Amino acid sequence: MGTSTTTPARQEAGTGFRQFLPLVQGAALIEWTGTGLFLAVSTIYFVKVAGLSTSSVGAGLTIGGAVAVVAAVPLARLAGRFGPKPVLIGVMLVRALATIGYLWVDGWWTFLLVVSLIAVTEQSSPPLVQSYVGARAPESLRAKVMAVQRTVVNLGISLGGLIAGVALGSGAPDAFRPLLIGGAVAYVAVAGVYATARGEEAAAVVGDDRVAPLLRDRRLLGFTAYNALVSLWMPVLNVAFPLWLVTETDVPERYVGILYAVNTVLCIALQYPLNRCYGTTRRAWYSYAAAALLLGGGALAFAAAPGFGRTGALLVLGAAVVLLTFAELLQVGASWTLSFELAPQGARSAYLVLFNTSRTVANRVAGPVLMTGVVLALGTTGWIALACVLLLGALVPLAVLRGPRATAG
Repeated sequence: MGTSTTTPARQEAGTGFRQFLPLVQGAALIEWTGTGLFLAVSTIYFVKVAGLSTSSVGAGLTIGGAVAVVAAVPLARLAGRFGPKPVLIGVMLVRALATIGYLWVDGWWTFLLVVSLIAVTEQSSPPLVQSYVGARAPESLRAKVMAVQRTVVNLGISLGGLIAGVALGSGAPDAFRPLLIGGAVAYVAVAGVYATARGEEAAAVVGDDRVAPLLRDRRLLGFTAYNALVSLWMPVLNVAFPLWLVTETDVPERYVGILYAVNTVLCIALQYPLNRCYGTTRRAWYSYAAAALLLGGGALAFAAAPGFGRTGALLVLGAAVVLLTFAELLQVGASWTLSFELAPQGARSAYLVLFNTSRTVANRVAGPVLMTGVVLALGTTGWIALACVLLLGALVPLAVLRGPRATAG
């Protein structure tokens, strides 16, 4: 006759974990619905309402991203000292104020101030949530929890974008105002959710706030740089792809939105099922290699698209977006597993905040300039060059796995 091996302590931990999940996923849905309200229409607002030129908007967004990278160091120190929860609450409140601040943008300098605050808070939120999850979730379930988290994030962005579309479709001259107010209210609500949550998480214990050792950590610096490379799916999808479709193919502009929808639907449907691909350290490194290969294949597909007619080009572009989507799913999932694994136990929050600068560099700082100034400027040659770099980048995880510190799993 068998006996149960579940101890009261483990039962209590399991119960606490189940109670914790609705909180963090509910907060994610609120946060990213608020983000989705303004995300898709932000450029329109900056140009048509705030009266800025497209070039000044691009410059401001890039500078804001650079400010966010620099701000990661003091934020990492705060997260290391106080834990992720109080810093996350503060970040959400600042984000709410900055979102409302868009209503008073009357020139480039006020725009730069607001967009820099937004960039800092947007960069800080995901790693702080990840650290909060890491302190509460069992190690074997972290990848699954984060996969659910990202599915909820995509649902929130889609819901917010749908609401924004309905609001702007009304044609009301002040339609942007309720969207911005709604986003700010969402961030305040998220701060309230975390503020009223029970503070059982281990990361609330005072940790190590010294960031200098992390900045000298070659594994952190190398991993951050590599993650930035494989995160180039973001500027490829958000900057290069729509411009390439419009300027170099005969495919109508309306298909940009349709292909974006393909990306969103696949992300929602597949992020959780694919968590098995990156649930261990070894699988996560292989997922990074696969992501680099898929991203390189997508670049080659973009290079080939103009050589076809309208229908053929649409099919090739669709295939490229699908390749980018799978690269996105694998890269994001692998980054969760490996950043948890490599983060020092006493400085996890600080490590994750610093590591997340790789996404900001790829998406806001270097990525847009690389796409517009190199890839699109060189055309087909630029896409092929990008593909070659990414295909070579796929060898990095294989070299890591053959190294002396490779971890089986």
